[in-house]
Amino acid sequence: MFKLLKANHVLITAFLLTAVISGLLLFTSPGLVGIDGYYHISIASIIWNEGITFTFPWLEFTLLDQDHYVDMHMLFHILQAPFTALLPLDDAARLSAAFFLATAATVFVWLLQRYEVPYPLLWLLLLLILSETFLYRMMMSRPPVFALIYTWLAFYCLMQRKHLMLAIVACLFVWTYKVFPILLPMAVVGTFVIWVERGQFDIKPMLAVMAGFAVGLVVNPYFPDNISFLWNAIHMKILSDGYATSVGNEWYPLTTLSLLKDAAIPLAAYLLGLLLTDRHDWRRDPARLFWFLMATLWLLMLFKSRRFIEFFPPAALLFLIFALRPWLNQSWSKLIKKKLLWIPGGIAVALLLLGAYHTLGGEYERLQKRQPVEAYAGANEWLSTHTKAGTRVFQTDWDDFPLLFFHNRHNTYTLGLDPDYMRLKDEGLYDIWKLISRGNIRHPEDLIRDQFDSEYVFTDTKHKAFIRIAERNARMQKVYGDKYARVYRVIAAKEKLP
Repeated sequence: MFKLLKANHVLITAFLLTAVISGLLLFTSPGLVGIDGYYHISIASIIWNEGITFTFPWLEFTLLDQDHYVDMHMLFHILQAPFTALLPLDDAARLSAAFFLATAATVFVWLLQRYEVPYPLLWLLLLLILSETFLYRMMMSRPPVFALIYTWLAFYCLMQRKHLMLAIVACLFVWTYKVFPILLPMAVVGTFVIWVERGQFDIKPMLAVMAGFAVGLVVNPYFPDNISFLWNAIHMKILSDGYATSVGNEWYPLTTLSLLKDAAIPLAAYLLGLLLTDRHDWRRDPARLFWFLMATLWLLMLFKSRRFIEFFPPAALLFLIFALRPWLNQSWSKLIKKKLLWIPGGIAVALLLLGAYHTLGGEYERLQKRQPVEAYAGANEWLSTHTKAGTRVFQTDWDDFPLLFFHNRHNTYTLGLDPDYMRLKDEGLYDIWKLISRGNIRHPEDLIRDQFDSEYVFTDTKHKAFIRIAERNARMQKVYGDKYARVYRVIAAKEKLP
């Protein structure tokens, strides 16, 4: 009973510690972490007010048009929704992000407790300071933090052979985040690890995962459109050698120096885990073999895309933890008996505090540079008060959509979330949009009105080439401008110029 109470106190401490650290960082930032968070919290608000299924008329020129809209993050938005009832949307996004990260931290500590790893809170602190980019992505108002929760739960199910629970985790993953296919290689690795340990080939883990996928995809309000949408996402981002469009930075690889900077501690943990492991340990310790193989897989994927910084650091840390576990359980007990624990303990705490100062300090500075939530508020207020509901706005940057959508659902937009969503629906139209937005067409006014059915253009002030074209064009009248954005009205050819 005392052991259970102590374990629960550790879990509560893990939750509160992570919530406080992430909350302080998030609520001192002028903007949300990442751009897509503005879209996610807006969808959560719609779900709270209208229900799980709703009409989505805002991106008609893309795969996410009104007839084929798919919410691949449905459960994530449902979990976010109650926060939108209590707070302004930006604060709801921050609070929910802190809450979800704290939940993930609690699951991490619970997992360590299950495997009797000493001092789980110290390992949690190390997890939080592994990498600035890793922590940054975990604080986004997006589903990646749930991917960690599901992968840790899936590991536990695989090792404990809890196949029904594994199928449930797979199903929940489908409803939460579109990267759920990563559970399949995990199941393959788990099957291999069990074969190495016991000499038994058991296909049940893979069957459980696929059964969970099938239920999640079919028992879904967006079936069958979610199947084709998922295939497009996998094909254009994972299976391709290059990208047909200019996608978000997260899909491009890190430079060598950036990789060494962002993943120095995880890489060190990975290498140290290898040094502490001999060939006999693989068979004796299936958990260690599992996390070595997963860390290796995520490291290879990290060479392709920086977004896999979400997975490599925690996998590398868990590999090190399981490599150190036998030594921790034996050597540390001897140090306790000799009352010498304070020596390595003091060194470990000092290193953690130094790492925390560096990582959390760097994270704070990074978040202070975020564009403020109010950046596009003025332009969107003008649009929502001077245009009819549903009026389409031509915007010059696809990744401006989340913040536009956050401030203004009165209007509809040209494209957003991913430029491939327009390219895959109408490549010719996408090519025209790209030429116009880059300022490569000297007289885009008729194309904007006729091809995109737009009378108004929104552009952020970074699009200098387009702004030069617009300022010289008598048929493009600037109706609003501030330090962040401008709005132009495109005058029809038959209309008298002002």
